[in-house]
Amino acid sequence: MTILVTGATGNLGRALMPALHARGLDARGLSRTAPGHAHGNLLTGEGLPAALSGVDLVIHAATDGRRDVAAAEQLLRAMAPDQRLLYVSIVGVDRVPLPYYRQKLAIEHLVRARGGSILRATQFHELVFGVARALTAAPIGLYPSCDVQPVAVGEVAERLADLAGSPGPVYEDMGGPEVRSARDLFAAFLRATGRRRPLVPVRLPGRIFGGFRSGGHLTPEHATGTLTWESYLEARLSG
Repeated sequence: MTILVTGATGNLGRALMPALHARGLDARGLSRTAPGHAHGNLLTGEGLPAALSGVDLVIHAATDGRRDVAAAEQLLRAMAPDQRLLYVSIVGVDRVPLPYYRQKLAIEHLVRARGGSILRATQFHELVFGVARALTAAPIGLYPSCDVQPVAVGEVAERLADLAGSPGPVYEDMGGPEVRSARDLFAAFLRATGRRRPLVPVRLPGRIFGGFRSGGHLTPEHATGTLTWESYLEARLSG
């Protein structure tokens, strides 16, 4: 089986490529310019026919947060009817009306119409780490008043590599091992980084934050990840 991975140079793609290779799969990445990858432009279509030549499965993990629907449409136009598609989405795109999530949901509709597969994941540890670092940089730290279910990007990559061998359409959610309050996660972050800050909750009006407050981005029934937040912090900060 030959696999093309879009977004191969991103956070998930960098973990996914070795996971595929470890299973003996012939996987190559797609990039506009990065050496060692097939070159193609998802927005213009330039180079896509050559990059897709001989490919059995496309794992679509590329995102820029702004033009994702147009990129997905370009990719689908370039793919042959017999080439399978596995799309990486986010838990809650159908429940939280965040504009970025709306893009992901629109792409899910395109993927389903084509008979492709979808893996939705909760927020990666790296995203939560970045938000925690930004919101606790000041003498008084802030945290969003909602729960979070962070998952390891490597474990999502491993699950995608497993699904690469599935012949039929698969629609699956994957979450981290624990649903925790953001305050709890941010407090653990402060302890791990050796800092003290009072933490103040942030509660915003509107449907978007309401969706997060109600847990629309969580999937406790699919808590298949194993790496906890504290274990992630220990590994990241010990290097």
